[in-house]
Amino acid sequence: MIIHMNLKNYDFIKTSDGSLTAFSKLYNETCHSQAGAETETLTYYIKGCQVEEKSKLSAIKILEVGFGTGMGFELTLRTLQKNKAFFTFISVEIDKDLVEYWVQKNKSLGKFEFIDNYYKLITKEFELYIIIGDARETLSTFQKSKNFKFNCIYQDAFSPKRNSILWTKEWFDELFSYSNKDCIMSTYSASSSIRKSMVAAGWSLYSGDQFGKKRSSTLAKTHGESDEDILSHLQKSPVGMITDENYKQYVMDEK
Repeated sequence: MIIHMNLKNYDFIKTSDGSLTAFSKLYNETCHSQAGAETETLTYYIKGCQVEEKSKLSAIKILEVGFGTGMGFELTLRTLQKNKAFFTFISVEIDKDLVEYWVQKNKSLGKFEFIDNYYKLITKEFELYIIIGDARETLSTFQKSKNFKFNCIYQDAFSPKRNSILWTKEWFDELFSYSNKDCIMSTYSASSSIRKSMVAAGWSLYSGDQFGKKRSSTLAKTHGESDEDILSHLQKSPVGMITDENYKQYVMDEK
């Protein structure tokens, strides 16, 4: 069911578990699986990154690539409120209207500040930063002043066919440099191209949970040894990794 709201570039769609996702008219893709936006987020990111387990050991820092409808933050907050764990959440989002729409809807969380190109909100429960603009430019600038080291990364950008610049080897190099020694990066994609990009950037790979029509997802860690079955499959695969030099070859002609 399509729900029209006051956002020119998006329509909202009710998914199979009753939660809403947004369909981007610019990228011709939904922000979540229509099999269930909430269930997908819990499966890939909250569970995949071991958010609850990590939060019991320390005040964790989470990076989300693609703020979208705000569900990643909302479900993280809901999960960590159970054990009263403080966390820092940084998200990047290219669409300013989408972020401002969410901020206006969630003023009850506290007093948001807008600094340079990001919204900031600090409460007794969390520290939230939503950075607006091209992530390949804005995140590095933000990190120069904050220098956060992340325990969890939700790699939830639009697919490589729609937004391949956020799936390149150089992007995963950058994310690795921002990561703590115990970091887990989780994503819905299991394509050989993006897995090769991750391996080349130093990540160790493991198969993540299945959800919806996808047979597998990907967990990448800054520690440990990659699953041998994954490495064997990648060695046999004829596709190349995605880089900053060739990423345009992976983008579909029509959006």
